[in-house]
Amino acid sequence: MLLPKHYASRGPLRLALATMLVLLLFAWHFYLERAAYYDLAYHLFIYLKDKSLFVQNRRFVAIVTQLPTLLALKAGWPLDAVLRLYSVVFILYYLAVFLVCAYWFRNEQVALVVVLLYVLLASRTFYWAQSELPQGLAALLLFYGGVARQAPLPWRFSTLALAALVPVFIFGHPLIILPFLFIWAYDWLLNRRFRDWAYYGMLVLALAMYQLRAMLIPPGSYEATHMTFTPNLVKFFPNYLAIGSFDNFWQLCSRSFLALPLLLLALTVFYARQRTWLAWLRLGLVWGFVGGYTFIINVSNPDYTEATYLENLYLPLTLFVAVPFALELLPALERRWHGRGPALATGLLGLLLLARLALLWQRHVPYTAYQQWLGHLLTYTGQFPERKFIMYPDNVDPHRLRAGWPWWASASETMMVSARQHPDSVQTVRVGWDIDQLANTGAQPGILLGPFETMNTADLPAAYCRFPNNTTYRVLNTLPPLDTAALRPYITAHQGVRLSLPGAAPTTWQAGRQHTLPVQVQVPAAARPLHSGTRVPHPTLLRTAFYKAHDWPTDTNPMEVPLEVDVWQPWTQTVPLRAPQQPGHYTFEVSLISKDYRDWPVRLRIPVEVVK
Repeated sequence: MLLPKHYASRGPLRLALATMLVLLLFAWHFYLERAAYYDLAYHLFIYLKDKSLFVQNRRFVAIVTQLPTLLALKAGWPLDAVLRLYSVVFILYYLAVFLVCAYWFRNEQVALVVVLLYVLLASRTFYWAQSELPQGLAALLLFYGGVARQAPLPWRFSTLALAALVPVFIFGHPLIILPFLFIWAYDWLLNRRFRDWAYYGMLVLALAMYQLRAMLIPPGSYEATHMTFTPNLVKFFPNYLAIGSFDNFWQLCSRSFLALPLLLLALTVFYARQRTWLAWLRLGLVWGFVGGYTFIINVSNPDYTEATYLENLYLPLTLFVAVPFALELLPALERRWHGRGPALATGLLGLLLLARLALLWQRHVPYTAYQQWLGHLLTYTGQFPERKFIMYPDNVDPHRLRAGWPWWASASETMMVSARQHPDSVQTVRVGWDIDQLANTGAQPGILLGPFETMNTADLPAAYCRFPNNTTYRVLNTLPPLDTAALRPYITAHQGVRLSLPGAAPTTWQAGRQHTLPVQVQVPAAARPLHSGTRVPHPTLLRTAFYKAHDWPTDTNPMEVPLEVDVWQPWTQTVPLRAPQQPGHYTFEVSLISKDYRDWPVRLRIPVEVVK
């Protein structure tokens, strides 16, 4: 029997399609923020190096998005076009799943769930596109879009075709078994599939595939080391709610994840008003999976607080509320208000989708800032002949002003950004703690230090990346004097360093807030370079501070940040500052200091006003 899965009006489906098209436009526009960032930049590096796909941990669902990009490289597309393709191919995959559910399976309700999956809780994960978790969840919804139309499931070829998707999403990510179990149990209750034997067969197949997947995990692998739930369950017993990850989750629910508690509340009221035992069971299922899944993620990641990574892990929470919302609550709203229900339900859905798209757009700021910094860094390093550079992690954005937290990927990120226009413009900046060892290895001509491998520059295709064979690596963070006796003449020799503010200097700051400010550092020719290395007792830092009259300190401590590179030519660096809590007139100062030793006679001071 085919089940009706249409809405009362075309409004919800049109809004869903419009949302997917907006996501496609975002992916086109923010292609560098997505494809020249973190894993995707490294994937492109692997494609160039090995000329093959890069499927990790048997997550075969990634082939769908990797194959078009690899074929584009083999076809000789310009690198800039390949980067743009790699950004949009993910949304094209999700759009294809949406279209199949909506127009082939004729399941508008699950098609709406596909859209909600990528906007309801997701915002930062849009810019971290590579994760196999959302890719696997799309395959799960494709499976459910076909299964949900039929009750009981028929024993025919179409059912076997749907069953073939089970290994795809189960192997896609170890967590996907949980949203599958939720969807299976939810539909079992909703459509009363108590004697649907083919439907039970899908459950058996999924559990068997999960067991096989677990058996194939090699000891010591990435997935094996991240199976921390059981050890942490013992370690933190019984004080689970005191774990820091729960605090982060509550904060997310009051901001980025606000739709989660609101929909939970709406579903609770909706099911409670039905007063049937099946409704109470579905309500218990929703709350049980939301609470249980949150508990598993938070206990498994007690100290890991990186917002993008955690948001990705929380994505299945979307399905636990979006499925009953799209399949039951929204159709019920359409049937109310004396014929005006479809218009009002569509209006509410439109407001929800618009708000989430606006948040997703707003999230681009730190990712765009990171790409701008990469471009700024590569423009600066363009003055040197080496074209291959090494940086120390402490010099890279210590106050997290940009979304560049996975600094291990900088070697491939800088290659992709710099080689977009021409293969001869390629540069690479390798960031690593073992800077001396990296410098020693990089002193050999023709060596290329990848994020995890050392290779020859000749191993990369000359059509995309052409490094001169005789170049070596240059360290961008060399050390100032180690001891105070040598620091005194060093500071004297550099007292001609000049600090300035590019553009108009701001004269008003909001009280108690952290702000940023670009500061340009210029060094006289005779005193170059100004060393930026931090691996000494007294590194040279930029400090921002506010002072009252007569240079009295304020209620806010100064903020310090290391120079990001050795300064030869003028270098502009974004520095953080925290305004005083009390409004009033202050003197704002940017200065150079030798940490834990003394201030330099190099400073810039301007009068400012702090306001509420």
